[in-house]
Amino acid sequence: MAEYRVTVSTGEAIGAGTWNRIAVSIVGTRGETPPLPLDHFGKEFSKGAVEDFQVESPQDVGQVLLLQLHKDPLLPRAVGPLARDAWFCNWIQLSPPRGTPLRFPCYQWMEGSSRLALREGAARVSWGDDHSLLQQQRKEELQAKQDSYSWKTYRPGWPHCLNEKTVRDLDLNIKYSIAKNANFYLKAGSGFTEMIFKGLLDRKGLWKSLDEMKRMFNFRKTPAGEYVYEHWQEDTFFASQFLNGLNPVLIRRCRSLPENFPVTNDMVAPVLGPGTSLQAELARGSLFLVDHGILSGVSTNVINGKPQFSAAPMTLLYQRPGGGPLLPLAIQLSQTPGPTSPIFLPSDNKWDWLLAKTWVRNAEFSVNEALTHLLEAHLLPEVFTMATLRQLPQCHPLFKSTGIGIEGFSDLIQRRMETLSYTSLCLPADIRARGVEGIPGYYYRDDGLQVWGVPSSLDTRKSLVQYVTMVIFNCSAKHYAISAGQFDSCVWMPNLPPTMQLPPPTSKGQTEPEGFIAALPPVNATCDIVFTLWLLSQEPGDRRPLGTYPDEHFTEEAPRRSIATFQSRLAQISKDIRKRNMELALPYTYLDPPLIENSVSI
Repeated sequence: MAEYRVTVSTGEAIGAGTWNRIAVSIVGTRGETPPLPLDHFGKEFSKGAVEDFQVESPQDVGQVLLLQLHKDPLLPRAVGPLARDAWFCNWIQLSPPRGTPLRFPCYQWMEGSSRLALREGAARVSWGDDHSLLQQQRKEELQAKQDSYSWKTYRPGWPHCLNEKTVRDLDLNIKYSIAKNANFYLKAGSGFTEMIFKGLLDRKGLWKSLDEMKRMFNFRKTPAGEYVYEHWQEDTFFASQFLNGLNPVLIRRCRSLPENFPVTNDMVAPVLGPGTSLQAELARGSLFLVDHGILSGVSTNVINGKPQFSAAPMTLLYQRPGGGPLLPLAIQLSQTPGPTSPIFLPSDNKWDWLLAKTWVRNAEFSVNEALTHLLEAHLLPEVFTMATLRQLPQCHPLFKSTGIGIEGFSDLIQRRMETLSYTSLCLPADIRARGVEGIPGYYYRDDGLQVWGVPSSLDTRKSLVQYVTMVIFNCSAKHYAISAGQFDSCVWMPNLPPTMQLPPPTSKGQTEPEGFIAALPPVNATCDIVFTLWLLSQEPGDRRPLGTYPDEHFTEEAPRRSIATFQSRLAQISKDIRKRNMELALPYTYLDPPLIENSVSI
């Protein structure tokens, strides 16, 4: 006989306690115990409780390898909620007859009749300094036994396809908590009601004027949103958004002009100034290109019974060698040059040039939402985590309010997947590939490289570190950087229109203020998208900033030191970012560590 003390911690979430029967089996180097009930007089496993149990095993199982957790309904033939009665277990601590207590982290829900195999916090058997052949052989045997139990027999977290019809059918561990879900819908309901009360959802027609569009600020406004309103027509602000705006991942150094973008010296001379040329600036590395060619020919949506339109623009930008702001040089709104695809210039008529820039901003919206955001920061992380863990709410208006619609989104994703590479997801490699290491004022690059971890095949520890860093960065920092500013960029809709109601202009000199407004989204599409992006920028409670780990999965000293070092480094990065932002007219906050979520949480 062997006596063990078992301490169990139940979570504090709503519904974390259970009336079900709980038992443990102890797996060791000498065998395995039968299920040992955890039971004493009164109710066990209440929400937030930490309880002790004494259990007796018919044998001493030797050095403990695993702990198996058993959960069964209180009544053998129970049905419905009583049978499913979920339980959230934080951790179990096992005190063997000899030796120190062992902590087994769990931090997950168990629902219905279920079994779970847990490893001790160290995750591996601890060994002494004796490296004799016999000891090494014994070590390998025991390690193989541990691996056999935890991965072959029980397979906790083993990747599999989910065959569920609705979100309600998903396991509790892979969907929003009750509190988080309730917060999300409460915010949605209150925001929707507010928009109705303020008269922002009552029209399907066009905006009457740019002035009328300021009504969106009656719903919500932010300092960044107000800055956008004040500066959206300026060339310098237009260019700066390629560096620090919603989609700061497309700009790349231009060493030679594409053949289908026939910009001439005469066109750009007013911006370049005397004594230089396109060829000289190309050789100097002062020109940059943003190419939205992936949008060429993409399917478009129908809104309010009207077909919408899309463009695939190319934008040439210039960085003066001596410093100064990034400036736009030329914009072509298609991938096919010719008489019906003019190159728009800063020297053109004000409304022609503004409309061309607005078409580029619409392309930025489409590419960011479909590719940078949905594909690279939502769908790919789902692959990384080996399960479909996230989905948009059924009432999500994103697809019905955008110019390319769900069919266009699907088409873009397929196109991007044909060219997506591992290195493009690694920030340092991506920065080098786009040739933007030296461009000044690129805060997405500067802050992102600080938040990025260390150091392409997974054949070394260094390669593994880089791979895991890529996954963590894309699921946390990059997702926040490309999603947190959605509302700031779009609340003044002309800066980031989700759709365009007229086709791209085929000639110059035809645009007037009325024509510019007629090309923009109608009132209801504007309200839909602004409301949606506001809602998605509101974290629905239960925030866990980067580097915050309330679930103690690691109990050993080494990973605890690593976590503390990481947290200290993030704190210093945040201090540096906030100091720099004090000197900026428009602070860049989208990679400030305390604001970054640990995961793709919304």
